[in-house]
Amino acid sequence: MLQLWRVFVAGGRNFMRNAWLSTAATAVMTITLSIIIVSFISNSALTSTIKGVTDKIDISIYLNDSVTPEQRAKFQAALEANDNVESVHYTSKSDAVALYTAQHASNSKLLQALQIAGNVLPASFQVKARDPKKLDSIIAVTSRPEFKNYTDPTAPPSYSGQNKDTINRIVRVSNFFKTTGLYASVVFVIISTLIIFNTIRMAIFTRREEIEIMKLVGATKWFIRGPFLFEAALYGVVAAVIAATISYAFLLGVAPKLSSYINVTSTIAFFKTYPWLVITVELLIGVCIGAFSSLLAMSRYLKL
Repeated sequence: MLQLWRVFVAGGRNFMRNAWLSTAATAVMTITLSIIIVSFISNSALTSTIKGVTDKIDISIYLNDSVTPEQRAKFQAALEANDNVESVHYTSKSDAVALYTAQHASNSKLLQALQIAGNVLPASFQVKARDPKKLDSIIAVTSRPEFKNYTDPTAPPSYSGQNKDTINRIVRVSNFFKTTGLYASVVFVIISTLIIFNTIRMAIFTRREEIEIMKLVGATKWFIRGPFLFEAALYGVVAAVIAATISYAFLLGVAPKLSSYINVTSTIAFFKTYPWLVITVELLIGVCIGAFSSLLAMSRYLKL
C-alpha cells in the first residue's frame, strides 16, 4: 500500500509539474468526452423522436360499399397475415361519420354538407405497420386480383397521422448526427492520444536522471512506470468530471427548450435516473484513453 501511495503521489506531482501540458491534455480530453456524450444524447433523443412519429403512422385502406362482411373478414385476415402488419382496425361507415363529426364539430358548414350529401364516407381499415418505411408489401396485398374490387377506386390507400416524408427527414438528420458524432469522436480520441503521448514523453525526458537513479537502487519496473500511468489516467478523470458537468448542464438547461422539435423526455429521464452510470462510463473512457497513451509512450521511450 505504501508503494502504491508513493506511485499516486509521484503521478500527482508530475501532473502539477507539467501544468501547461497537463492543461492542454485535459482540455482536449474534455472536448473528446463531451463530444462522445453529446453524440449519445443526440442519438437517443432523435431515436425517441423517430419512434414517436412512426407510432402515429398507419395506412388507411378504404373499402367499397359493396363489400360483404365475409369478404371484409377475408381481406382483413390477408392483411393481418402480412409480416409487416402489427394490427388492423376496422372503421365502419357509421363510425367514420361519427369520427368526422367529432373532428369538425366547430365547422358547421362541413357538417351541414355531410348531412345534405348523406353518408358518403367509406368504411376503412387502419393498418399499423411494424416498419412504416416498408409499406410496399402491405400495398401489394390490396393489389391482389382477389381483393382488387374490395377497395374504393376513388380513394386509394393513404397515410394518416404524420406524413412519411417527415420520418425520412428525421431519419436523415439522425443518421447525419450519428455519422458526424462518430467521426468527431474518433478524430478527438486520436488527438487526445497524441497529446497525452507527447506529454508523457516529455515527462520521461524530464525525469530521465531520476529514473536512472531509481533503476540503480533497485526500483521495480512497475514502481517506475506507475507514476506515468497514474498521471495519464488523472487526465481522463479530471476531463470526465468536467465533461459530465458540461453535459448535464446542457441536457438540463438547453435540451428542454428543444422539446417542441425533438423528444428529449426519455433521454433526460435516463440521465436523471442513472447519473453515476453515465459518470462511471465517462471515467472509464477517459482513463482508458489516458492509460493507452501512457503505455504507448512508455513502450517507446522508457526502456527498463
